[in-house]
Amino acid sequence: MPDGRVPSGITRLLGPQDTAIDLARAAPGLPEQTLTDALAQIAPQLAEHVHTPGYHPYGLPELRATIAERFTRRGLATLPEQILVTSGAQHALTLVLGLLCRPGDRVMVENPSYPNALDAMRRGRLRTVSVPVTDTGWDIEIIESTLRQVVPQLAYLIPDFHNPTGLLMPEHERVRVLRAAQRSGTWLVIDETLADLALDVPAPPPFASHAAPGGTGQVITIGSMSKTHWGGLRIGWLRAPARLVTELAGQRVATDMGGSVLDQLLALALLARAGDLLPPRLEQMRRQRTALAAALTEHAPQWTWQLPPGGLSLWVDLGEPIASALAERALDYGVRIEGGTYFAADPGLFEQRLRIPYTTPPDTLREAVHRMATALADGLSQTSSTRRPHWVA
Repeated sequence: MPDGRVPSGITRLLGPQDTAIDLARAAPGLPEQTLTDALAQIAPQLAEHVHTPGYHPYGLPELRATIAERFTRRGLATLPEQILVTSGAQHALTLVLGLLCRPGDRVMVENPSYPNALDAMRRGRLRTVSVPVTDTGWDIEIIESTLRQVVPQLAYLIPDFHNPTGLLMPEHERVRVLRAAQRSGTWLVIDETLADLALDVPAPPPFASHAAPGGTGQVITIGSMSKTHWGGLRIGWLRAPARLVTELAGQRVATDMGGSVLDQLLALALLARAGDLLPPRLEQMRRQRTALAAALTEHAPQWTWQLPPGGLSLWVDLGEPIASALAERALDYGVRIEGGTYFAADPGLFEQRLRIPYTTPPDTLREAVHRMATALADGLSQTSSTRRPHWVA
């Protein structure tokens, strides 16, 4: 479809302002009533804050205390002084890379991994050293040997419902990684953005809680409300030694005097209601995951995947290296998605893979899979006339 129109017979589910069903961003929306209630709740607090300068480079003290208490409740004793509130997990990672790494430093990453994190490392002119994450999980022996032989300055890992595979690293493997990193003197950056999205298993305790007593000095944990609540609420955080938090806050001021007070007050209100808000969100994800799996079985039975125990997406094997061509062609059929190569730490890999999020309603997911299957059946030789921005979440 060179003019970008959706083929006849395929029903449009989105409004006139939308150009495609967006499967490039694995991020759920926030119920309107939830936001309305939270805004009404924080209005008096916001009125009090407008009489202050409003700059909080470390984050609002009450939000830092709440996040610290959440870590403690999950099994990792944490003080507010160990928390820095950021504008999302990506902001937290960028701050850490800027402080701890210099151009040319080696950073160990998983392969595949989160594209925006990999891009931040490339822009910082860091040298990534990849370790594989396969359908069966992490090869801990390779991780141990990489830490021992390469001695990277930093390692970035997503052990909790890994993006894009959805895998969960077992506890005994976490202990081995922690010990190996401690021996090599490597900083561990653990991305917990998806840790609360446990669909079939209990939510895991913090990775750093598995360290030997006194052994968490070089573990930095980053998190965010983007996946559990809403990407438009730009609230993330990091947990690190207090002295490092002070250095990171000093670095932050050079480009960002502090996060939005309004957003931080909203985060406080939403976190206080997590016990009520998260269970229905998880049940919604389970229903959507089931709908996506059923649609794939119906429309693309030749594709294979594993049902992840948590997270927001399926890591689908197409059986042949057509992911990039299919992603280009799918846009002409009203679906925006990224091929697996975009998640590769090393060029040329995962051309047979697609990450398909289940963050949209069941009917939309079914329609999206139908459109992709139609695009594949109609042939991939034609090049899309629309250049797609490579932007995932």
